[in-house]
Amino acid sequence: MKKILTFILSAASILAAQSCCEIEDGWTDIDSWPAPAKKYEPRTDYTFNHPCMLHSASDLDYTKSHLGQEPWAEAYNKLLTSDFCNANYKPRPVEYLARLDAGNWGDGGGRWDDAGIRDLFYPGIHNNYVNFYQDCAAAYQLGLKWKLAGDGQAAAAAINILQEWAKVNKGLLLGRGPRFKDEPVDPNEYLIMFQIHQAANAAELVRDFNDWDKSDEFKQVVTWMTEHFYPFCSKFIATNINDHSWMNWDLASMTAMLSIAILGNDMDKVNEAILHFKMGLGPGCIMRKGVIEVSDDPSGTGEKLAQGNESGRDQGHNVLCAAMLGAFCQMAYNIGEDLFSFEDGRAIAFAQYIAKYNLVKPELGKDYDSGNLTDASFRYPESSMPFKEYSYNGGTMTKISAAGRGNVRPCWDLWAGYCKSHNVKATYIQQMAEHFRPDGGGGHYGGNSGGFDQLGFSTLMHHRE
Repeated sequence: MKKILTFILSAASILAAQSCCEIEDGWTDIDSWPAPAKKYEPRTDYTFNHPCMLHSASDLDYTKSHLGQEPWAEAYNKLLTSDFCNANYKPRPVEYLARLDAGNWGDGGGRWDDAGIRDLFYPGIHNNYVNFYQDCAAAYQLGLKWKLAGDGQAAAAAINILQEWAKVNKGLLLGRGPRFKDEPVDPNEYLIMFQIHQAANAAELVRDFNDWDKSDEFKQVVTWMTEHFYPFCSKFIATNINDHSWMNWDLASMTAMLSIAILGNDMDKVNEAILHFKMGLGPGCIMRKGVIEVSDDPSGTGEKLAQGNESGRDQGHNVLCAAMLGAFCQMAYNIGEDLFSFEDGRAIAFAQYIAKYNLVKPELGKDYDSGNLTDASFRYPESSMPFKEYSYNGGTMTKISAAGRGNVRPCWDLWAGYCKSHNVKATYIQQMAEHFRPDGGGGHYGGNSGGFDQLGFSTLMHHRE
């Protein structure tokens, strides 16, 4: 009987958990999971031909062979001139990572006492994950420079960033009681997982530099991610089943889990992440709560559009879901699991829906003010979008949300590259990629977390002729 170390619960397990609150010995039998309409093999053995996360060796070779052509040349220049692609970059690791609501945690008030962590307080600690997302962007960009230009100084700088975090950081800021005992003190800390797949991808890019992946320091980096972040990812996707946290929360943990697993050659964790995508009970599952409904495109393209979990919430988070789901599918693809084509391209239909609604008219260019947009600013009016009313997180969404419409996330050439190389017609993905090509990465889209939640540089690494 096949088993996998995981916190993911089947429907029967959930009923049992209401009385016992845990899985015996931390194990669950994945053969007994309920299947969706089609039966899927519960356990798959994948191949780790490193590098094999967001970028395979063939991906890197393809990009290198096109650096003298457009749009790769301009995209490469964006990388080389980035403030974060600097071999002199110095990391700023912190002992405990925090991403806390400033109103509750910013002034060192009573909650710090309730959580038993008053001794850890210092001004700014509630928002110190800024250090992490900037350092992760730097490590990744330096890793790309190593792979594309053979720059050893860039590789060494990336490794230094990762090793310093592994030495200093002890994971998330957890409570010590009487409240939040051994738990994140604020749910927003789970969103720090956006950066874990970035750190792991950086490590994957430089693992071959001077045989770093054979060193104790590399093992320390893998152990740091596995011990301090994986357990929270696993627990979160197992328990986010009551229509409370939105899809982007699951995707943060799923991408973190999959990347940690690939970095450490951990087949069980790979299966845990991918099976959650296929048949989990939370909004990260493309077959259940992640997609509300799949429709024919009303505009007559003959393509499918899949309305997502955050479509009625706002477009900032909805577009973020496209970026994160793309990263998840690409990482799975590079170890032999094509999730882009899964269930007749359900993920592509998901990205198509988001692209169609958020695509501005060509005359607005790339640098528009999204705060001044109206329905007339977009290529496709709201009336061209299918929408099924649904309830989630205590509210009922009666129409597609215009809040944040036109949000920019550097991810679209990842989707377009797959579609182009696999002869998949994807009108809106292609138009979105063309509009923003070439995209940049961390540091090119503002200084807040929205500009760093995704790695970017999708044109440089994923555009295909």
